[in-house]
Amino acid sequence: MTAQEAHDHDRILVKHAVTGRMFVNSGADDVTYTLERSAEGGAILSIRGIPPWLAEDIRGVRRELNVFHFEEPPGLPPVKHWFYVGEKDVVYDEASSTLTIETGAEITYKPDEYWA
Repeated sequence: MTAQEAHDHDRILVKHAVTGRMFVNSGADDVTYTLERSAEGGAILSIRGIPPWLAEDIRGVRRELNVFHFEEPPGLPPVKHWFYVGEKDVVYDEASSTLTIETGAEITYKPDEYWA
C-alpha cells in the first residue's frame, strides 16, 4: 500500500482539548501529513498546508492540544489513536507551511470492542 493509499483510509484531527475547537481535519482540509511514532510512546505529526494565522492559533494553545489519528481500512474495524501534546513542542515553518506537533503518550482503542 502506498502512502497516499494509506491516507485515503486514515485521517488526523487536531483539536483544542478545552473548548473542542477543531483546528485541522485532514479528511476535509487541504493538508497533507506524516505521522511517525516516537521512541517515548508518542508521535511526531508534520502537517503541510497550514496558513500562518492558523499556526499561530494552534501554537497559542499548544499545551492543550489533542491529536487524533483514525485508521479506517475498508472491510476492517476502525482503530483510533489519541495523543495529548502537553509539555511537548509545536513548531511552525512558514517557508514550507508545515506545522510539526510532538505528542506525548498515546491511547489506542478499537470502538468495535466497546459497542457490539
